[in-house]
Amino acid sequence: MISRLIIKRFFYSFPIQLVIVLLKANQILLLYWIILFSWVLGALSQRFGIPFLFLDPEYMGTVGFRSFFIMGFTTGCFIMVFNISSYIINGSRFPFIATLARPFMKYTINNFIVPVLFIIVYSVKLFSFQLYNEYQSPMKVIIDTSGFLLGLIIIILFTLTYFFRTSKDIVKMFGMEASDTNPDAPMAEHLEREKTEKRKFLSMPRRLKEWRVDTYLTSPFRVKLVRRSDHYPKEMVESVFKQNHVNAALIEVIVFGLLIMMGLFKDYAVFQIPAGASIFLIFSMLIMISSAFRFWLKTWTTSVLILLIILFNFLSRFGIFYSQNKAYGLDYHKQKVNYSLTTIDSLSKTSDIKGDYQNMLGVLEKWKSKFPDTAHKPKLVFINCSGGGLRSSEWVFRVMQVADSLTHNNFIKSSEIITGASGGMIGAAYYRELYLRHQADTSLSFNSDKHVYAVARDLLNPVAFSLTMSDLFFNIQKYREGNVEYSKDRAYAFEKQLNENTGHVFRKTLGDYRQPEADALIPMMIFTPTIVTDGRRLLISSQPVSYLTPHDPDSTFKYTPTIDGIEFSKLFKEENADSIRFTTVMRMNATFPYILPAVNMPTEPSIQIMDAGIRDVTGLKTSLRFLYVFRKWIAENTSGVVFVDIRDSHKMRPIEDRPRPSIIENFITPLGNIYGNLLTIQDYNQDENYEYARAWFKGNFDLITFELPTKEEDISLSFHLTTREKNSVFHAASLPSNMEAFNNLKRLLGY
Repeated sequence: MISRLIIKRFFYSFPIQLVIVLLKANQILLLYWIILFSWVLGALSQRFGIPFLFLDPEYMGTVGFRSFFIMGFTTGCFIMVFNISSYIINGSRFPFIATLARPFMKYTINNFIVPVLFIIVYSVKLFSFQLYNEYQSPMKVIIDTSGFLLGLIIIILFTLTYFFRTSKDIVKMFGMEASDTNPDAPMAEHLEREKTEKRKFLSMPRRLKEWRVDTYLTSPFRVKLVRRSDHYPKEMVESVFKQNHVNAALIEVIVFGLLIMMGLFKDYAVFQIPAGASIFLIFSMLIMISSAFRFWLKTWTTSVLILLIILFNFLSRFGIFYSQNKAYGLDYHKQKVNYSLTTIDSLSKTSDIKGDYQNMLGVLEKWKSKFPDTAHKPKLVFINCSGGGLRSSEWVFRVMQVADSLTHNNFIKSSEIITGASGGMIGAAYYRELYLRHQADTSLSFNSDKHVYAVARDLLNPVAFSLTMSDLFFNIQKYREGNVEYSKDRAYAFEKQLNENTGHVFRKTLGDYRQPEADALIPMMIFTPTIVTDGRRLLISSQPVSYLTPHDPDSTFKYTPTIDGIEFSKLFKEENADSIRFTTVMRMNATFPYILPAVNMPTEPSIQIMDAGIRDVTGLKTSLRFLYVFRKWIAENTSGVVFVDIRDSHKMRPIEDRPRPSIIENFITPLGNIYGNLLTIQDYNQDENYEYARAWFKGNFDLITFELPTKEEDISLSFHLTTREKNSVFHAASLPSNMEAFNNLKRLLGY
């Protein structure tokens, strides 16, 4: 009998009933918690590194006590906003709470289950993550965890103190005795009735509209039975709730003010809080907005929100609330380029193609002059870099570094074309720039390990911070370059951080590389971001490359080919194409959906540019096209070509043994499989193209592949890498399969 009563008291306790209310009636609030738990546990977006924003937060370039203190502070803000919103939405379901002394504090104490569970899960994951992935000492992790807990406690105590001093309970407002301070007050009606009536377990009391609660926590470790509250006038109870709502609104205004302030001063490092912390603040603001709507609009909430979303979307077409990203350095004030089939055809003039072809022959002759030994023709090396975030950046840089170390810099000397996608091209560009500087000043090292880790430094935190602090809402910050005004959005943050990570070596324009490439001091880089409007590739190089855009006309073959590549420099010649920032070119080539904004070009109709990997994730298509155009010169003047394929993952992917799909999985599988196998389909096409190339190229053709032999889930496809991931990429070069590839490369280059 006693045990049954204890079970009943536990089930109808206020903390348990608040969890049930959350599950049954507060699905929006519940969704925020589900997302946060999923991120922290790595069940959602782990491949893209989102959990690292919470488990490895960076503040002012370091991860430590300060960054975790800020994480704790913002986590506390989210928890208190969650409690405030829950109190506003659910208070009327539990009218007895308004008759207690310090009602909001009592509500917060009882609403502890989900927040405390999250704090425990986060702390445990934080501890294990820092030990296993960042190789921190236990004492260092304890100190960092203490910073998180300290920030959490401070904001919670501050908020509760504020409510304690400013909120009025039923005693202060009406001079009546609180129901929890009178030990002689009768129990709740249904508890009194249970003394004389037999009632079924879990049954709701008759004629009771509000949720049943038998017990509640009056302090963290003290339980009380619910006293009767039906003798308090309804208007009196509602007045207590309304007075607390006004005070809660002030907290919401403070949080909103913090967001605005950090968005306005985001260029200053001290205001650039960890991206995970900014996510907590964004979630807090969204909760506040939704709860305010529900409180004031009642049943009209959903309809009004839908209308506002429609209005917001409509106004965004006119640049209100949302500014389009631009290519930094291009002139957007001139008349927009007419982007049409007529324009595309006009860019492939025979005279221009011949001129560009002759220019490239001159570059190749200068490349050949670097090898004065006429008895032995040199090998021409093509470097194809796969995309894949920072893991590709570090991997490509490391492979190029080791290859040069083993061949006495003959690898970079023999290379003439570098192409590819996303992070791989960033790593290659960084290595090429350091090599160029080394030629001007031999005291500058480009083979130091510090450069490997520099190119792998975090880029995700500033991007995510800018996204959450300004891009999602009102981004009013601008900066001017020349006569063009640009928004300081996450693309701006990406380029700024990339420059800082690499010692500002990329403070150059595309045109700054024209002469070094023409003199064959460095390999030529060809970037091929995708025009998502029509699927064509935009060919970007400091050298004219119109010879890569058309297909050879053949009068005997009545077939009109579709031009799938457009030369950037000719299309935007009047818009100062050479003045585009080199960091912008790399960003355009690495614009992963949602992480970075699509780049809007000065054309009519407007076209948008995104990641090169959409069309060609390794750059092989461009390399083979170049080889085909110059096949005669290459066959006569070299001892063959070496295609160096630097991949961030295995080419031969295992076949997955998937369980029988559910109905929903059957519905989404066709599209999901097509998207998931996009890179594999590209590999199939590339293998076929390799086979054809060996048939039409009359010289020696060798292919060397370097693979990062780890599962994709082991190293995230992200702009953030953990210490463990960086070390894993660094040491992958010494694995047997890659050492064999290095030995083959040495043999082909004569070492």
